[in-house]
Amino acid sequence: MFSREFKAGVLVVLAAAVLYWGISFLKGSDLFEHGTEVYAVYDNAEGITKSQSVTLNGFSVGKVSDVYFHPNHSGKIVVKMNITTDYPITANSLAEIRSADLLGAKEIALVLEKGSVLIESGDTLRSAIEASLSESINKEVIPVKVKAEKLLASLDSTVNILTGFLGGEMQEEFRTSFDNVNRSISNLGTITDELSLYMSENREALGSATQNLERLTSMLNENRDELDRVFNNLANISDTLARANAGEAMRSLSKTATRLDAITSNIEAGEGTLGKLVANDSLYNEINHAILSLDKLLEDIKERPGRYVEISIFGGKNKDTKTE
Repeated sequence: MFSREFKAGVLVVLAAAVLYWGISFLKGSDLFEHGTEVYAVYDNAEGITKSQSVTLNGFSVGKVSDVYFHPNHSGKIVVKMNITTDYPITANSLAEIRSADLLGAKEIALVLEKGSVLIESGDTLRSAIEASLSESINKEVIPVKVKAEKLLASLDSTVNILTGFLGGEMQEEFRTSFDNVNRSISNLGTITDELSLYMSENREALGSATQNLERLTSMLNENRDELDRVFNNLANISDTLARANAGEAMRSLSKTATRLDAITSNIEAGEGTLGKLVANDSLYNEINHAILSLDKLLEDIKERPGRYVEISIFGGKNKDTKTE
């Protein structure tokens, strides 16, 4: 039989073992559960502590077993993870520290990458830190804040400028301008009323004008073929004139006009027969006297042809020609 002391010692050891196992279990470490131990190195632990979850697509696949500074004294944080799942995790997967809830609790989420090599104990995974909610909000809010500050500064400058412009004489000028604008608007309203009244009083005339315009449009539509033919003829005439070397014709006409002007000048100067006839009265008088003499001669020949013409019935010559 065992002594009381031995039984008490065994009971104390068992109690200590159960207590250690319970404390380890409460910390998230199971003494009887073994897995694959992998590491990840971070610049900032972001609040990661032992026993926090390691998840894959939101499902817990392990626990954080230890967190400590890197042995090379670089100040970086080494996180040791115990992966207890049998699901194949590639060695190039990413271990990202994320927020587990809105209260700020953290977890490490594994992001699988394509690859054929699976993790083994002692591997170091790639690491990343997800931006926190406050950082995300700040990232979105800060640009808006900067723009708002610039806008407020611009508004302040604008208000100062307007305040300076609206002071003193400028204020009076603005008031005058606004009064002019108001009068213009009032005049425009009056014109609109008068136009409306005119249209009401002359509705029949306007209707008649509209009907005439419609008839004119209808007539143009009905005679569209004729108009097209006229326009085509005009186009043909224009093309013919363009091909007829109108420039050469105009130059020839100009030369003819120049020569005619020279002839007219010579006539006015009394040169040539026609010029002498126009400029010299004596030549005109002589021609007129010759014409009168010729006219008298013709009348005398008509009245007394025997004086100038001898007629013989037998073709013989009359020797007894009388002279008067």
